[in-house]
Amino acid sequence: MRAWANYLVNLVELKLGTRILDVACGTGVVTHQIAEHVGKTGQIIGYDINPEMLAIAQAKQSNASIEWQLGDASRLPFQDESFDIVICQFGLMFFEDRATKLTEMYRVLAPGGQLAILVWGAIEHNPGFLAVAEGFRRYVSGEASDSIRGSFVLGDIQQMCALADAAGFRDATIQEVAAEAHFPSVELFVHGYGAMLQAVIDEATYKRLITDVTAALQSYVDGEELFYPMEAILMQVRK
Repeated sequence: MRAWANYLVNLVELKLGTRILDVACGTGVVTHQIAEHVGKTGQIIGYDINPEMLAIAQAKQSNASIEWQLGDASRLPFQDESFDIVICQFGLMFFEDRATKLTEMYRVLAPGGQLAILVWGAIEHNPGFLAVAEGFRRYVSGEASDSIRGSFVLGDIQQMCALADAAGFRDATIQEVAAEAHFPSVELFVHGYGAMLQAVIDEATYKRLITDVTAALQSYVDGEELFYPMEAILMQVRK
């Protein structure tokens, strides 16, 4: 996720005293990246509904001043126009009533402020994730595969445009953006998903899974290392 965190940091206008809200901050990958640029001069809040994620984020705390808050994005506990920048990296896909949450993010944005939302593009344009989803469907379960595919449910620009309209955004800019994923090996990539999904799989089946995913991604393997293209969809709104 660091590649996308760097992308967002370079995209938004960070300066001394900037007030920033990271919605669905998870383990704080973007929040910490922003803190490296803003330091203690601004206000940085990482906001998430998952206490375990926030605990991991807080454990990685740097010298920068970051406030971590637990809560639901349906009603953000902040006054109108409280932040210069509001970001949400790969969280909107998991929200219910997405338009309402977008409206909330806009509500707390100050005049002239920036709202930046990243969601995954179509899974067909993200070959690494597609190969793992198919491998888990064959060797683990349909449920595990669906869990992976669930991250890509907003992978259509027209769908994102419809969400922007539903949230009342008149001047939203929505576009596809690209980055490259890098893993030391295909096995480490697959293992990460297995650990995250708490997949139960015997050794022989696991080896077949690795073999199949490696074959599917062979054109993206250099030595043992895995490099594959990623696509996301970026929504930008200026208040």
